[in-house]
Amino acid sequence: MTKSYRYVRLPGSIAAALLIAVILSAAVVSTAGAATTVAWNATFSPENNSKFDAVAPTADGGYIALGSTLAGADGGREDLLLVKADGRGNEVWAGRFPGMAAASVAERPDGGYIAGAYNVSRDWTAEVSTYQGTSFLIWTDAAGEEIRRQVLPNEKVSAVRPTADGGYVVVGWLWNPPGAENDTTAIITKIDGDGAPVWNRTFPGTSANAGIVTADGGYVIGGTSSPFNNDIGDAFLLRLDADGNTLWHRNYQAPVVLDIAETGEGGFVYSGNYWYGLVDSQGEEVWLRNMEGLTGYAVALRPAGGYMIAGTDLRSGEAFAFGTDPEGTVRWNTTFPAAGAYTAESVPGGYVLAGVRYLSPTTSAAWLTGLEDAGEPTQAAPGFGAIVAGAALLLLLAGRKMRG
Repeated sequence: MTKSYRYVRLPGSIAAALLIAVILSAAVVSTAGAATTVAWNATFSPENNSKFDAVAPTADGGYIALGSTLAGADGGREDLLLVKADGRGNEVWAGRFPGMAAASVAERPDGGYIAGAYNVSRDWTAEVSTYQGTSFLIWTDAAGEEIRRQVLPNEKVSAVRPTADGGYVVVGWLWNPPGAENDTTAIITKIDGDGAPVWNRTFPGTSANAGIVTADGGYVIGGTSSPFNNDIGDAFLLRLDADGNTLWHRNYQAPVVLDIAETGEGGFVYSGNYWYGLVDSQGEEVWLRNMEGLTGYAVALRPAGGYMIAGTDLRSGEAFAFGTDPEGTVRWNTTFPAAGAYTAESVPGGYVLAGVRYLSPTTSAAWLTGLEDAGEPTQAAPGFGAIVAGAALLLLLAGRKMRG
């Protein structure tokens, strides 16, 4: 599945193992090398099962984070959770919007915010399941109060990015009707500051999970041609000019692109399931690196050069962040037991990560953490933090065997 379908509950055995790992660990995080320091950690909405899916820095040095919280203790409807935090993760205010899941958030030029959200339904017809959904763009003021809402029928929004002219670009995909040749059609739509469409472009047979505005005012979107099977090599990047004209469209051996960042040399680095890669300004592959077992939900530029990948280890369920040199070689690695990272952004001197913190096998809280990146330590391999949770899982299984 793609980034769009994440749940805040862990299977009991994994959740219990993660909790044991926390008890066994002397610190909240485990770090290889000395390049990163955890500056702060913050959790939100612990009274519900909550998580963050998007975060963006704000002009005042703080953050705006978007996620969801379950409306009932036993699951069911998701409500949108919008939180303003200061530069140390302290909550300034929080708002909720019923019946939606989170996709993307950004600060608007007037100090308010724009959030992209969606809901999805699944239908069964003749033993075949189909998905349909609706997306929403929500404008708020600086205090998080809704100003207006725009409905995007039959669309799953993935990213909403501000443009230099005061408008926005909206990236995602359309759900195709049952019996269509393809399940989804990627779409990118340029709108003005009031939400009026300027142009849109569609790309049948693909789904777009990520999109950015490039330094020259154009756009790059990325995703997969296999939206419901991210284990095969169907990843793509597609570059457009400022008017939405396609400049190039490239496919790669990675399964899916989940996030993109533009490099200082005009190329693009991306992350996804099990792989991260670098391409030049024409989309030609420079290198591709494997990170077996890891899903890289986010990629960012490092202050001293190279790249930072953040996400979740599918084997242990724990969050990770690692930094590479410009050639993609891992230089440091930080892991977070009992947590999952779903997004990250560069900030001065480091990064902010957002996701979920597991408080117990059945409860969770939306989570933010600030990382400082100090330089280049010795090389470390990604995924090493799974040892702690893996050992905890072995202890758990051994205990069950002894009782059996």
